[in-house]
Amino acid sequence: MKAAVLHGVRDVRFEQINKPDIGDGEALLRVRACGICGSDLHTYREGLFLDLGTPTETGRVLGHEFAGEIEEINGEVEGLSVGHRVTTVAIGANAEYLKITKSMASFIVPLPDHVSYVEAATTEPLATSLHAVNLADVQDGETIVVMGAGIIGLGVLQCIKARSSARTIVVDLSDKRLALAEDLGADEIVNARNEDVLERVLPGTDSNENFLRGPTGTVDTVFDCVGATANFSGTTVLEQALTMVRQDGKIVVVAVFERSLEIDPNIIVRKGVHLIGSWAWLPDEFLAALDLISSAKIDRKPLISHVFSLEDAAEAYSTQDSADTAVKVMLVP
Repeated sequence: MKAAVLHGVRDVRFEQINKPDIGDGEALLRVRACGICGSDLHTYREGLFLDLGTPTETGRVLGHEFAGEIEEINGEVEGLSVGHRVTTVAIGANAEYLKITKSMASFIVPLPDHVSYVEAATTEPLATSLHAVNLADVQDGETIVVMGAGIIGLGVLQCIKARSSARTIVVDLSDKRLALAEDLGADEIVNARNEDVLERVLPGTDSNENFLRGPTGTVDTVFDCVGATANFSGTTVLEQALTMVRQDGKIVVVAVFERSLEIDPNIIVRKGVHLIGSWAWLPDEFLAALDLISSAKIDRKPLISHVFSLEDAAEAYSTQDSADTAVKVMLVP
């Protein structure tokens, strides 16, 4: 079968590999769309999170945001029939086919007919965004800053707008992504390449005026959807978040980091900051994310910036690695 195989850092190749064999109680999924995730990019760029790929004879097959149809079933799998359009979560979906194991079969989610495979493949990242928003417990009237307008940050924005009247400020370096954030309802956008984020978000604030409580701020919750790449230098998003968040405010870290950071923990202590890590999602949030898509409360189509075949997987990964041009890149086997 066709597959995109990662051989090493920045080395993705189109290859023919063996089609999975399925045992009793297992099914074979014909992958129809698979997104390139941020964690896939960390693996592609730095060789991190290799366990999120399926080993092959020559490398690893990445991909865990996908949708497809059931092509074959061995024996009986409760609730599944050949031809069912579904989504679920597994690894190794940068390929034509994927094995649905017995454990996976318990979390197969059927797709409504009106939801395309490409839209459905964004369910997993939307569930990640929804989990972060749930942890923040965003309320009407609050001021929220979303740092990073990639697929997760834009999903955070979409979830907030779908569920509250909070004021949202989205920060990024890409005009393309910021324009999309504005189209999706962001109240303000800030290009951190051209503007001082703290001066824009906290006009007239002296960050040294309150020693006992640390840098002053007025933002209720900051979502860090950026993290820090291995070669980043300068003030990190997390450091900026600690300055702009209000006393007893929240910082939700959704991003993963390619290197360690140095931050002043005294700011967290003095301001009583609620620093919350957000990893993945809960099963009911995955279902809720698909419901938000299928009910049209959230439209994911504008976030899909590029579609590539498996044969062009190297170009697809290179494109997803360019924040100036891409939001969500899809592989369509």
